[in-house]
Amino acid sequence: MLGSYVPVLIVGGGPCGLALAIELGWHGIPCLVAEQRDETIAFPTANLVSTRTMELLRRWGIADAARYGGFPSDYPNTYLYLTGFNRHELARFPHPANGDPAARSPWSPEGPIWCPKFFFDPVLRERARSLPSVEVRFQCRVEAFRQSAECVTADLVDLATGRRTQVTADYLVGCDGPASEVRKALGIQLRGMFAQDYQATIFFRCDLLSHVRHGPAIAYWIMTRGLRATMVAAMNGRDLWRTGAHGLRPEDLPPPAESVRATLGDGIPFEVIDVKEWAGHHAVAERFRDGRVFIAGDAAHILWPSGGFGMNTAMGDAVDLGWKLAATIQGWGGPGLLASYDLERRPIGQRNVSGALDIRSVDDQMPLSHALDDESEEGSRFRLRLGKFIEDSPRGAEFRTRLPGLELGYTYEESPVCVADGTDPVPNTPTTYVPSTRPGGRAPHAWLADGRSILDLFGRGFTLLRLGARAPDTAAGELAARHRRLPLEVVDVERPEIVELYERRLVLVRPDGHVAWRADELPADPGALVDRIGGF
Repeated sequence: MLGSYVPVLIVGGGPCGLALAIELGWHGIPCLVAEQRDETIAFPTANLVSTRTMELLRRWGIADAARYGGFPSDYPNTYLYLTGFNRHELARFPHPANGDPAARSPWSPEGPIWCPKFFFDPVLRERARSLPSVEVRFQCRVEAFRQSAECVTADLVDLATGRRTQVTADYLVGCDGPASEVRKALGIQLRGMFAQDYQATIFFRCDLLSHVRHGPAIAYWIMTRGLRATMVAAMNGRDLWRTGAHGLRPEDLPPPAESVRATLGDGIPFEVIDVKEWAGHHAVAERFRDGRVFIAGDAAHILWPSGGFGMNTAMGDAVDLGWKLAATIQGWGGPGLLASYDLERRPIGQRNVSGALDIRSVDDQMPLSHALDDESEEGSRFRLRLGKFIEDSPRGAEFRTRLPGLELGYTYEESPVCVADGTDPVPNTPTTYVPSTRPGGRAPHAWLADGRSILDLFGRGFTLLRLGARAPDTAAGELAARHRRLPLEVVDVERPEIVELYERRLVLVRPDGHVAWRADELPADPGALVDRIGGF
């Protein structure tokens, strides 16, 4: 069997695996992505790309490719609740189109976009392949792997030719989805609730927009007698759509065409393209690492699709692990850096899994009535009450605010490579985001004098911001960083509004844009600080 070596072997070539490859390749680390599927994306899944994920794409130079490269950039990102496509409107949550400047977040140079999988994945794939240190192999299955104290050895098979090869890697990362073979091989258990509901996602073709008097939307939630809310989501802004059917058991799922007809109503022709059955789970892996092998994305946490947290949480995993692997392989990261991956990302996985479940539970609580669609005073009163329920529910909060607290407000509270400063946590709710440089949190966005976001300063190494006209001398800290070969760039910022926003005269930001340390003066032992943030 032919053998080769690569520092990092990535199992799975979906968004998580591709994002990890981009992060590694962006740092110059050779890696191989092995994906057993071919490159065809026949069935769309993830749709919403969060503000934070767009910031990650921005650092790789592909935010505009996602924003303008597929889903129509002038199609409004509106959510609608209706009693039928030509019936009553219950609630409306308008948002600008992907390409509208008004779609940018007030707390970011970016903003959330609607970009279904068959537009999003190719953007990641193209960027990964543009990096000389990244190799992506489709129709390539990892059949088995073994690890020792020094390396991981994996057996690969090319599914098109049957050719077998062996790859030795320093590290292996399982980004191979909810049924992860990597996780199973490690004996890592998922903890949570399973098969809470069975669903069928139905991909269909329909000239729906010509039948909707309420205007275009990326998601229509249809409320009908005897049905809970059923979403019809735009997949290409024209004639491709996705909807769902529910059942307590697989055998309770109705036929796909029957489900689509019940949702669309009579008189709207359609064609079912494909169906995918799945069960809803709410679970997080008991650990994200075993020796030299890691898991990330859906292999590490299984979420309800409500809120759009799944793919976006996976992107956060990929960047957190990616820069730490790069630092370790390049020699400027100590053993504590990789150990911090589980300690940082598992609590975020638990938080987002619970957040998605909270939003999903609203769908079962929607009050329904036989008067829902009646042209009567009783029907009108009920629709007003239902509309208010939707507006005030977690589902309404999701659509109204895009949940900036969940997107941007997460912190690595217990991280061993962030230096707590004893300050109280900032208010953190799904709908509330309070910018702060408190260690562990995402460094807040602000515009620099040259028109860039301050976030554009952060990336391949650490960034030490010296804020104000009389910032402290940092020569001793720079010397300590050079001693550890830890990449550090010192940037002076004097804009008063940024000085006020950043709260301290010195703020040290990690490659992933999270604050590692802050103070008004360097500590007495800068070397100890460098060792701490570098995981030594």
